[in-house]
Amino acid sequence: MPPRPVDVSLIISSRNRAYGLLNCLDAVAAAARQAEHLHLELVFVDNGSTDDTADVFRKWAATAPIETRLIHETLPGLANARNAGIRAAAGFILAFTDDDCEVFPDYFTAIHAAFANDKQLIMRGGRIELGDERDLPVTIKTELEPAVLTSELHAGGFIHGANMVFPKALADTIGIFDPRFGAGSPFRSGEDTDYTHRAFNAGIRVEYFPDFVVKHFHGRRKVEDIHRLHAGYAFGNGALYAKYMFDRRSNMRGMLRWDIRQAIKEVVSGRKMSEEMGLTYRRQLRDQITGMLAYWRSAKSKSPAAPSAIHK
Repeated sequence: MPPRPVDVSLIISSRNRAYGLLNCLDAVAAAARQAEHLHLELVFVDNGSTDDTADVFRKWAATAPIETRLIHETLPGLANARNAGIRAAAGFILAFTDDDCEVFPDYFTAIHAAFANDKQLIMRGGRIELGDERDLPVTIKTELEPAVLTSELHAGGFIHGANMVFPKALADTIGIFDPRFGAGSPFRSGEDTDYTHRAFNAGIRVEYFPDFVVKHFHGRRKVEDIHRLHAGYAFGNGALYAKYMFDRRSNMRGMLRWDIRQAIKEVVSGRKMSEEMGLTYRRQLRDQITGMLAYWRSAKSKSPAAPSAIHK
């Protein structure tokens, strides 16, 4: 009798997270128990940890109510880790979250319901709630209404890598993540924005779908932390602007023009992007230009990580 197909593969990438990993994993276990009618697997990618991350996972996996795979990826960077997870995953649907997130108990059932009746490839991103009220309200997405990505919207922030879901066939269509982008990479961030943008440019429907939810325990409680985070996002976005500067299918040039206009308006009006956080459009534009220049200085003119199919 052939093995039962895997309905959903959850891919979690981690590096040196031994101290807080069990909270994330125990939430996965609770969601798996609520979805016993589904065939699930957890693909856990240890991205070169130097602490006990892998041992913590092995001990938890020994009694976990879900099939598990431990993958070791020595190439640094979130995109490389996610690519290793994609290659190892057996699921029809691939779901991604981070090691500082906790999925809701109905996470797997909500994902299965969202994709059950699709007749075409669709990429979806879910809701991200603030996990700890002491953390500043960033890197979350709390809108309660569904939305569809259009050419008038920026792919950045439309859906987040911490709660991104799509059929594995989508990766066969547009390739895997560009390893130059994302945490731990030369361009610091933007691997999820790039992937969303590539899917949209390929004619794939991209939706924000608030029914599957994770809590994000990001730990950023100082304004200085937000400034560093925002600078990294702007640097990555600038590199993306450079990557797609001459792609006629892309709306990235329009997004860059919007950012320039906002910086000019800020100079004229004196109204900042966020008075509370001390964020400005001018500083964002400066970091974006720095990212663009860094991309153009790069020896690579085309991503080697965007093949038309997954190479195993």
